[in-house]
Amino acid sequence: MRRLAWLMTAVAMVALGLGVAWAQDAGGFKAKFAKLAKNKANLFKVTAQAGEEVPEATLNLAFGPGSTISVSRGNSKPIDMLEETDIISVVNRNLRSVKFCYCKALKADPEFEGQAIVEMQIKTNGKVKQVDILPEDMADHKFGKCLGPRVAKWKFPKFSGKKEDGMKVKSIGYEFPLEFNQAE
Repeated sequence: MRRLAWLMTAVAMVALGLGVAWAQDAGGFKAKFAKLAKNKANLFKVTAQAGEEVPEATLNLAFGPGSTISVSRGNSKPIDMLEETDIISVVNRNLRSVKFCYCKALKADPEFEGQAIVEMQIKTNGKVKQVDILPEDMADHKFGKCLGPRVAKWKFPKFSGKKEDGMKVKSIGYEFPLEFNQAE
């Protein structure tokens, strides 16, 4: 896994199952966040400084004109279900948009810090069906209003939705903890 130059801490993530329960109250959020982030290595951390500019579209890779990048799982057979590594890879590729939203929020409130849980439903075509950010006050904050629509645009690998028992699903749920604070 590549480490991004701007990210000051290592990132990792753990899935807590594909059928997620949606906690709505503040106490439920704290308990859920603590459970997701119990192992500090499983917590996505984003740090920034007040006033830091992070161009949303800028990548850490540079390619010449006409360059083409293709990524393959190494097999031509479609996968049945997304695996944790597939989801982690997509989240890691998109952490720049998380930092973009955090820097945007810091402009409005230089003391802004916090924790959030990002919950999403991923359809078999790889598109995100639904995004929820917990707690509700974080979803209603400038940070949540910036991040939600960006997560909704993330693209995951296509999968058939076929489970081991032969049943098929149309989407899977996934959630991850996110902690953000100012760089020291």
